[in-house]
Amino acid sequence: MSGSPVAGMMMAALLAATAAGAAPPLRLSPEVRAIESQRQEVIERVCRSTVAIFERSAGNGGSGVIISDDGLVVTNFHVTAPCGALMLCATSDGRVHDAVLLGLDPTGDIALVQLIGEGPFPAAEIGDSDTVAVGQPALVVGNPFLLAEDFRPTVTAGVISGVHRYQYPSGTLLEYADCLQTDAAINPGNSGGPLFDGSGRLIGINGRGSFEKRGRVNVGVGYAVSINQVMRFVPGLRAGRIADHAALGATVATRSGPQTIVTAIETASDAYRRGLRAGDEVVSVEGRDTPTANALLNAVGVLPAGWRTRIEYRRDGRLYEAEVRLRELHAPGELIAAVAEMTPEGDPPPEAPPEALYSQRDGYANYAANRDATERLVDACRVDSVVGAVDRRYADAAQGVGVQLRLTESSAEWLSPRGEYSCDPSRDLATQATPLAAPELLGSLWVWRTLAAGEAAVLDQVEALGALPWEALGEPHDVLAVTHHGLRVELYFEPQTGRLRGIEGSRDAALDATRVDLGAASQPGAPLSSMAITVGDRTFAELSPAEANP
Repeated sequence: MSGSPVAGMMMAALLAATAAGAAPPLRLSPEVRAIESQRQEVIERVCRSTVAIFERSAGNGGSGVIISDDGLVVTNFHVTAPCGALMLCATSDGRVHDAVLLGLDPTGDIALVQLIGEGPFPAAEIGDSDTVAVGQPALVVGNPFLLAEDFRPTVTAGVISGVHRYQYPSGTLLEYADCLQTDAAINPGNSGGPLFDGSGRLIGINGRGSFEKRGRVNVGVGYAVSINQVMRFVPGLRAGRIADHAALGATVATRSGPQTIVTAIETASDAYRRGLRAGDEVVSVEGRDTPTANALLNAVGVLPAGWRTRIEYRRDGRLYEAEVRLRELHAPGELIAAVAEMTPEGDPPPEAPPEALYSQRDGYANYAANRDATERLVDACRVDSVVGAVDRRYADAAQGVGVQLRLTESSAEWLSPRGEYSCDPSRDLATQATPLAAPELLGSLWVWRTLAAGEAAVLDQVEALGALPWEALGEPHDVLAVTHHGLRVELYFEPQTGRLRGIEGSRDAALDATRVDLGAASQPGAPLSSMAITVGDRTFAELSPAEANP
């Protein structure tokens, strides 16, 4: 354009006006003014949901973002670690709120805290980070260098510079999987704050930045945890847990092609039980192509431990598909030790939160939060018609026989032409393989009866686990986990209706679990009716009510 006649005339007019001492008038078209006004409205809106986070002493600080109108705030684990259980959160209107820690995800560098006080609070609109593309506008909002004494956050703008970035732990637990990269300035103090798209939708939580070793100056390379990853972990964090990430139970390497090849696999993993072997090519996980080892780590690393997913793998040119339950990334106690190492030592401060909001117990970030979530799910188990016993008759379509199921306070029985089995819940349930083909069945159903009868107190341990899908690629369900006499039982509840969808019992992580799928037949407040019972890939029974209870 510099060589065009129009450009020459414009430049001549500009030089003449400057020589005459008059600045040329700046006239914006209505369209440009509308765009400018819209951008200002977006910035005003995203600032309202952004908070500054401080220690009670107003020392170290960072940023966070409100994700629900009841005051849930997401931030970084390393921001809350120096604060302990109680911290201060300041909103853009200048108000300072007490806030209490709920849950921690040390691997993903995420923490969930609860604002104390009456809402509603201005929550951010949650976006979809899987649809973010390179070149799209990005806004980083937060409190860099603790500059904002009036708590009005600082806003920097840029673009999305990269997607699906993977950063290795580098000797720590911290793993940034499938993260977003932006050139919008992320500086010390922005940690834990929000990354928004150009429309003001929350797409990530700012964490890492590439800084010079001296002065910690931003060099235009910042990383954010994707909001889709964060939201998968929020139910477990809200339940007061120290959450772990998922692992396939195999090591992989990128080979020419590119291809992701399994180099070794744990024989105790569910992936091994479902058929995956060393030498196989992993084609996809959770519906995402995995052409490289980093692509596989991205697909698995954004999922919580225990997530049920679907994998595709190729062997000798033939494609296979399997539904796999992912294992924990870390050894038992490893995350707890990491949290303890970063948590301040010494006596709790005099302004410690009341026990109704926070209590300590080994293995939890906030046991009070887990207690509340557990009580909610236990209440969802209560069935008025279950007083002391269940005695129901079924037709087993899988075997073409009748079945009678008896559940009482002191026993569980399965009576059919295929055999008569019983278990005694006062003894070790892990050693009572009855029936042998579905060894956890009777113990799991007895646990359900105990919860439904309002007798949860007799069970060894009952706790809210978070949210996990009942079936691969399905929506996450609220999970109540029970451990009793060597048996672990998980009950899955649909989040919208509260109805019980299924029950899974296991004795050993290296063995297939027994699963009772209730399908659409189970309604809130109703006892067990139709059931599809499976063990691994095998169907044990398909039960439907044969007649009314005697």
